[in-house]
Amino acid sequence: MSISSVLNWCFGNPGHHVGATDDRAKGDGEANRGDRSAREQQDDRRAALGELQRQAYFQQLLRLTCADVMRKPPVTVTVDDTIGAALKVLDSHHIKLLPVVDAEGCLKGVVTHVDLQPLDAVLPFLKLASDTTAPESERRQRPVTTVMSRQVRCVAETTPLTDVIRLFTQKEGHHHLPVVDDDGRVVGVLTQADIMKIMCGQ
Repeated sequence: MSISSVLNWCFGNPGHHVGATDDRAKGDGEANRGDRSAREQQDDRRAALGELQRQAYFQQLLRLTCADVMRKPPVTVTVDDTIGAALKVLDSHHIKLLPVVDAEGCLKGVVTHVDLQPLDAVLPFLKLASDTTAPESERRQRPVTTVMSRQVRCVAETTPLTDVIRLFTQKEGHHHLPVVDDDGRVVGVLTQADIMKIMCGQ
């Protein structure tokens, strides 16, 4: 059924509706049946309108791109920043993934909170070999590039949102994706939470 035919059915000729004059001409039993029929028709119309609204919303989703949904401006660190500086940025912004960019803003890698933690904090058994781990103050002065992941999955800002949704459902378990422009500069970050909100109409 087309949208126009559904709308015509919902708001069509009032003469097809059950009116007060008709009800008075009927007996009590027929009037009650008429009232039920009118309520059922009204419920059907509400359901049809609700379905139209859902269809319209999903049609709108099909036109969205990453640029429409991404978080911007992006929170980043540069290749010249230290591990300690990156940790402060992550903690102050309460985020889980941090793109690492060069002087032009081009994506070079990403770091997570786990990447920035001392190795013996991630693998407690290494505490038994503490002589092999650097002091924390020294470790935090190292370049963030020493711990960042260089194999990064990113998406273009013009990528349709429908093409990105599947990336969040794959086994790799993407939860955060840097968004880049045509020159490879980071212009935003797309998260799984952003996708869920837009799918739920929030």
